[in-house]
Amino acid sequence: MPTPFNHLLAAGDLLPRLDPDLRRALEAELPAFLLGNIAPDVQTVSGQAREATHFFQVPLGGAPPARVVLFGRHPALADPRRLPAAQAAFLAGYLAHLEFDVLWVQDIFEPVFGPAQTWGTFAERLYLHNALRAHWDAGDQERLPAGAGPTLAAAAPRGWLPFVRDADLVAWRDRVAQQLRADGRAHTLEVFAERMGVDVAAFRRLLSSPAEMEARVFARVPPERLSRYRARALAQSAAVLNDYWTGALRP
Repeated sequence: MPTPFNHLLAAGDLLPRLDPDLRRALEAELPAFLLGNIAPDVQTVSGQAREATHFFQVPLGGAPPARVVLFGRHPALADPRRLPAAQAAFLAGYLAHLEFDVLWVQDIFEPVFGPAQTWGTFAERLYLHNALRAHWDAGDQERLPAGAGPTLAAAAPRGWLPFVRDADLVAWRDRVAQQLRADGRAHTLEVFAERMGVDVAAFRRLLSSPAEMEARVFARVPPERLSRYRARALAQSAAVLNDYWTGALRP
């Protein structure tokens, strides 16, 4: 799935695609909106199961959309007009994250790297899937505006989610924001290598070799396929956020 840096860059790219009233509301609560765009990955620090914050499992099967599951379990979150402005902006970002993740599974992970595929071993496919994610992560981090870290760090959750503690959201906020400081350093490579139980130096060598990345990763997911996925995710997320703001997603 996309990394926090991918989601933060997407948050900025979403704003011009939204209805004017919604765009103004999110820009007025930009710290909360940015935190929402990375918040589902809070299970990294909270220790929750991934499904508890993302509302879908992999493989997707015939499950309903994640946003439907979220609002089915927590209907009070589905009407932004009844929420404080910051919480409503946070939920808009949360919905965008879920759309990007589900579409990644549909468009990239399952058809190329998933357990139903037959090339290589599943462990090799997961390794190369994470190489693709790490490559995309590095490019998007370079494109983030200079103020992204401080803006994210200004988010102050106050009971915004009934299923995640504020303390965990704050810890996740700070972990990501610190990597965006002028003296910070991204931890993506180390995190992926640790999760896979592989040598980080070997993983870094793969990512730094254009020939190896072309042969092993981009031959299966060409850059134009990644661009098509991102365009589709932006368009669908914008539609979902516009519907959310008008109350059309209420169960």
